[in-house]
Amino acid sequence: MKRLNIHKKVLLLVLGAGLTTFIVLSVFSFIGKSFVQRDKESMSVELGEKSASYTDALLVNQLKRTLGELAMAKAQFIDREMSVAREDATILADAVTRIMSHPENYSPRHLPDPRTDQIRNGEIYRIYAPDIRENVTPEIQREQDLVANVKDFLPEVLEGFSGFNATAFVGGEKGWYICARLVVDENGETDFNAPISFSHERIYEFDPRKRPWYIAAKKAGQPVISDLYSTIEANGYQQIGASAPFYDAAGNMIGVAGIDSSNTDLYNWINSFSVSKGTINFVLNERGEIIFSTQDEGIFAVNKSEADERKHDLRNIAEESLADAVDSMLDGEDDVVPVKVNGESFYLAFAPMPETGWSFGMLVPADEVLKTTEETHEYFLEQITKLQVQMRQDDSNVNDIAVAVPIVLLIILFLMSTRLSERFVRPIHELSDGVREIASGNLDKKLDIQTGDEIEHLATCFNAMTDELKTYMANLTKETAEKERLATELDVAKEIQSGMLPKDFPARKDFELFATMTPAKEVGGDFYDFYFLDEKHLAITVADVSGKGIPAALFMVISKTILNNFAASFYKQNGLAPVVAAANEQLCANNEAMMFVTAFVGVLDLETGEFTFVNAGHNPPVIYHAEENHCDFLDVKKNFVLGPMDGIPFVEQKIFLKRGDLLFLYTDGVTEALNEAEEEYLPDRLIAFMNRTDCAVDLQTLLKNIRADVAAHVGAAEQSDDITMFALRFNGR
Repeated sequence: MKRLNIHKKVLLLVLGAGLTTFIVLSVFSFIGKSFVQRDKESMSVELGEKSASYTDALLVNQLKRTLGELAMAKAQFIDREMSVAREDATILADAVTRIMSHPENYSPRHLPDPRTDQIRNGEIYRIYAPDIRENVTPEIQREQDLVANVKDFLPEVLEGFSGFNATAFVGGEKGWYICARLVVDENGETDFNAPISFSHERIYEFDPRKRPWYIAAKKAGQPVISDLYSTIEANGYQQIGASAPFYDAAGNMIGVAGIDSSNTDLYNWINSFSVSKGTINFVLNERGEIIFSTQDEGIFAVNKSEADERKHDLRNIAEESLADAVDSMLDGEDDVVPVKVNGESFYLAFAPMPETGWSFGMLVPADEVLKTTEETHEYFLEQITKLQVQMRQDDSNVNDIAVAVPIVLLIILFLMSTRLSERFVRPIHELSDGVREIASGNLDKKLDIQTGDEIEHLATCFNAMTDELKTYMANLTKETAEKERLATELDVAKEIQSGMLPKDFPARKDFELFATMTPAKEVGGDFYDFYFLDEKHLAITVADVSGKGIPAALFMVISKTILNNFAASFYKQNGLAPVVAAANEQLCANNEAMMFVTAFVGVLDLETGEFTFVNAGHNPPVIYHAEENHCDFLDVKKNFVLGPMDGIPFVEQKIFLKRGDLLFLYTDGVTEALNEAEEEYLPDRLIAFMNRTDCAVDLQTLLKNIRADVAAHVGAAEQSDDITMFALRFNGR
């Protein structure tokens, strides 16, 4: 049988497709018309009702989502306020611990007594518990007078609570109490010249050791957030806040510090965002008890009596739907669920408060939520009715067009099919012949097809392909050789840079040091350095040049050399700050690329332990206090970086290292190391890890352990920046 060529196949395909389409459309149009006309009315009504129902459900879900977002926002606000109070309490407790750990650094301070002195708003004062008031021993008096040094900064803690009723306090295990209060007037303003009114009979019955905030912090042994408790004045106010224990030099807990504020301020805030009339806002603690509420009575009201132990656990309520929701709240979940309260329907939106362990709830009447959906339902049905009328008219017009259009299309199709098939096939033959010749190896062959369509574009692509293939083959050898040369040069640069960093770490009894540098690319911009200025002065440097690769490596070499030269030449005559300033002036000269370097430069006196340092825009080092077995970030003044601007003054600082104390210096490649989720390692994780690891091990092991923790955070992610770590331990002579 003779096979059909492409020309005839295209002709038959076009004609056959057109005829088949015409026949199928005609048959289906005839059959479908009768079905559509018969069922259109009933289907349109059903469609309208189902669409309206779907819209109702969609609106309800949207409203529930809005309620959930609002509940989450309120929960986050209250949780943040409690977290801030806990941080303030921790800061205050740490300050008292520093005072009592080093009493020789502080002078006793005398504070006013509200029994004999007039106390003004925000002013710090002191009282004693009833059991010691008449028998204050010199030891108790001295301890309170030392702690009175918080007078210099305790009012600053209260500044963040300006405009609110708040109290910052310190209570000792021996019965003394130091306090400063802010009291606002009815307009919410604080007059710091106004005296505070005291009920002296009641205030002198006050024993800090019996207060809920003291008992909770002492029992926990760490900062805590308290439940509501009544104030010492008989005014019905309730306070909420945070407290933290503080210690003496031996590590013994000797008291509790804290800060609290009136729950009225939080009440006012959560009430200001009610979605409808009848909304109830409340907060549950981890025992299922109401601790905040906008209700004054009923099951959602707060029990204001500290002595009453019959506080209501909402998990035991008879309403099963509400009890189940409370279980979810206490499990730390967030959701919007329907519940029943006293036989009435509500929606309960709730969200967790991770910092406190509480849960916020917002109860909204169901009829308020559904009011909008009912109006939308009616409007939607009205629009469906109008649509049905329009559909009838459009259906009539379509029937007329459906008869005329296929006939016209068939005539045009028949006339055009032959011409189209001929024009389609001719350039294909030309293209196939040309491609066959190119495939045989004739790369100089050019296809000349001008059809103005994809076939012409394909021919042009073949011509371009042959030109590019010739060029590629010519350049391939040259590029391969160039890449091999660059790879060799980068390897040499890496070895040169590695060789510039000192690797011969001194083995001495009076100090130890160890350092590592891992570049993100073949070469990097981080560097470290150490050298002796004389027999008893050791200079160290850790720095990070902006950028990566070869430019950063070149600037690193310049920076390292300049800092070394200036330190060796005139540190003894001028000090460390002038050395850094002179190095900055030198780096600024001819720095057209505006590169810069952050640097931490220090000099250690190996006899006295005095450590002089200048921080030029670098990360603050970690200092390990061997006696306390505790790590903190070194308190540094962050001077400007080196390189981009001359004439910049630099400030040097000094500390004294004790035997066994350790300095850990690093670049931001440690704290800003990214994992696959683009999350940074962060300084908080670094200090937390160093406080739980053994910092007394040899320095090589310590750096290896820190690097392993960073690697555990990064996981399979690519190293994003150069990583440099430097450890120096002072052992004394």
